[in-house]
Order: sequence, then structure tokens, then C-alpha cells
Amino acid sequence: TVSVLYWPTMVKVNMISRSKVEWTKDRAGEVPRAHRNYEAGPPPMAKQTEYARAIRAAKMDRMFAKPFVAALSGHLDTVQTIACDSTNLSSLVTGGADGQLVQWDLMARRPRRVFPAHRHSVDGAVFTPDGTAVLTASRDRTVKLWDTDFGEDGSPEPVPIAEYLGSSPFADVDHHWHENMFATAGHELEIWDVNRTKPVQSFTWGDETLTAVRFNKVETHLCAAAMLDRGVCIYDTRMKTGHSKLIMSMTCNSLAWSPMDPNMFVAGCDDWNCYLFDIRIPARPRSVFQGAVKPINSVDFSPTGRKFVAGSADQTVRIWSIDQVQKSNSEEMYHTKRMARVQSVRWALDNNYIFSGSEDSVVRIWKADASAPIRPFRGAEKSQFNYMRSLRDRYKQHPEVKRIVNQRNTPTAIKTSTRQLKSAMQREMVSEMARRKTTELKPLAKKKTVQSLK
Repeated sequence: TVSVLYWPTMVKVNMISRSKVEWTKDRAGEVPRAHRNYEAGPPPMAKQTEYARAIRAAKMDRMFAKPFVAALSGHLDTVQTIACDSTNLSSLVTGGADGQLVQWDLMARRPRRVFPAHRHSVDGAVFTPDGTAVLTASRDRTVKLWDTDFGEDGSPEPVPIAEYLGSSPFADVDHHWHENMFATAGHELEIWDVNRTKPVQSFTWGDETLTAVRFNKVETHLCAAAMLDRGVCIYDTRMKTGHSKLIMSMTCNSLAWSPMDPNMFVAGCDDWNCYLFDIRIPARPRSVFQGAVKPINSVDFSPTGRKFVAGSADQTVRIWSIDQVQKSNSEEMYHTKRMARVQSVRWALDNNYIFSGSEDSVVRIWKADASAPIRPFRGAEKSQFNYMRSLRDRYKQHPEVKRIVNQRNTPTAIKTSTRQLKSAMQREMVSEMARRKTTELKPLAKKKTVQSLK
């Protein structure tokens, strides 16, 4: 037997030699030698380093994504409407199906005042632009004007400043942004003057009841209303007739104007979708936002006009961006185990929080940016946070970063419903392709989503 020994290959090592004279200071006060790269240019591994940082930023973003802030209990029944004060960020008013009106102290996270406002459910509430009063509308055919300081004198039952009696039950109310007038949604759209007990204008377009009404925040004379006949009507209060009407595929439950672009508004419908419209091109929606698996009950724009929030009957609060490329799913989806169907949502005017009211009689507070800290930044934290966020947005289309950014913990019921919906759409597509291949018939005419009437 012969044994052979194999010696490993020797590695060549180059030694670095430096002159002691060049790198030693002659005196203690001598300025140290500066190292300069006279060939200025990007580092050779800049892209790889940025990509690694982007992956880390995406992981940190999902790790710290804790959007839930607080749950406010004070109602005895479903929270039907939410109103934010434009002059005081810590003031919030909610109306319930039990007829109670609750004014909240958001700093203390407790109700400031609770009292019965109507005999039936409070379906609409809005602050006046100066923040000194609140308008509430109910199915008992009354609209009441309340002082925001009601109950300060210790009176057990606050008395409204004014009361307006209508001819039909009211489903919603909204105040003009510059004048002392408000609009109500009932059997017809009525424009009221605060100082008068009868409406000064009335608009009708068909015989169906209105479910929602909103004044435009920029062109304040424009008013949009949703109807039970699947219509969305645009009115100009300076005219005696309507401006235009859109016929949707299903009933529109809520709508909201963009605070930055007076031509755009978003509508939430019973077909589980949100539609973004431009009134200059009313015949077709600008974008259709999908993702919900049950009807949309309430929508509201962010103060920047770049995003909007929607509350759905699938017990979730969803956030979409009007510029997002993929419209088939929302950017964010907030949910809890105990939250019931969401009936109303509002975006706080400081753009940091979202309020939602649901059928479990609880008002919940969410962060608009799930991973942003509530406390103020200290020192260089803000620049570091913005740098990591910019890296995440720059590389969000790369596979690894995209997988991390889009990861969400979806409830089992919603995941199952989404899977069934996709399967049904796929079966319908396969059936249509087979029908076209085996027959000489023309393709089936697809039902139009929107029809414009003028």
C-alpha cells in the first residue's frame, strides 16, 4: 500500500509597506494627513449597498407596523356618523343609532359629553367651519344645531340652538365651507339657511331617496349627492337645476370630494368597489379600486388629496392611493378580532390619524401611516426615517422588497372570500373564451359600469 500526501496550494500574499516618515507627525500640533480620492465617482458597490438597505428598511417598516392606537367606548349602539372639528384637532363628535351624540376629548381618550340628541338614529353630523356649533340630522325629520360648549354650565339636558323640521326623514347633512348654509339628503336635496326654518332651495332628479350629500371643498357651490336609484348627482347651488348625473351599476353609499382637486370625487358602492371620478369626464371613472369583499359603507379623502380611506362591511378599514399602479388591492388594511362592520370613517385633518365607527358601538383610532412613530422624532431620527422610507419606495418594485412590503396578515374569512371571487372571475373568463371559440356569435356586451346623463 502506497499513501500519497497532497499539500494544499500556497496562497500568495502581498505585503503592504508604508514609509514611516510619510505617516508620522513631526510635531504634536501638526495637522494630520488628509486622504483624498481625486477620481470622484460613485462607490463600486453603491447599488448593492442601497438594495441591502432597502430590504432592511422594508423589514423594519413591517416590523413596526402597528396602526391601532385606541378604542373609545361610549355608545350603546352602532356608530353611524363621525365629524371632525377643523379648528380643534382634539375634538370629535360621533352619532349613534341609539340617538345619542357623543363629544370626545381625544387627548384624554374619553367622552366629554354624552346626551340624547334625537329620537331616532343620528345619521349625519358636521361641524360648522368656525367650530362653534354642530349640525345633526336624523330619521325623525329634524336637523338640530348644537353649541360645541353644550353642558359647560352643568345643565343635565342640553338644548339645541336651533331646530329645523323637514318634510321627510334625513339621511345626511353637510355644511357649506364659507357661507351660513347647509344641505340635507332626504327625499330631495334641500339647501337651508341657518337663520331660516324653511329650505331656500330644493333639487330633485327622479323619485328616489338620497343617502349622502357633500359640498365641494374648493368650488364650494358644487354639491354631490348619492341616490338609491344607483345615481350620483352633481348640483350647482347657483342654478335651479342639476348639473349632471351618473348611473352606477349598484347603489352608491358614500362619497367624498378631493380637498385639492375640485374636479375629483370618490364614491363607495355596494359592488365592493370604490370609483374615482373626474366631473369633466363623467362618462367613465378615472380609476376603480378593488380589494374589499363586501359593500363599502363610508369613504373620506386625506387632507393632502393623495389617498382616501374606506370602511367596509367586511369589518376592515382600507387605504388606497389615487396614484397606485395596482388597483386590485389596497395599500393598507386595518382590522381587529372584535371590530364589526364599519359604518363610518374620517381622516383627521392633521393627516396623522383615521377614525372609524362600527356596529360594535366602538370608535377606533388608527395611525394613517402604520409604521410611523406617534412620538416626535429626536435628533437625526427624522432624516434617518425619511432616508429609509425613500429607499423602500425606490426599490419597492424589486421582487424581494415587493414581497416584504406587500405582506399582510389577512383574516381567514376575507382570504377565503377573495380566493372564491378570483376563482369565479376566472371561470367566467374561461367560459367566455370557450363560447367565442366554439360559436360564431359576437362577444357578449359587457354591462357599462357608469352612464352619464346631462
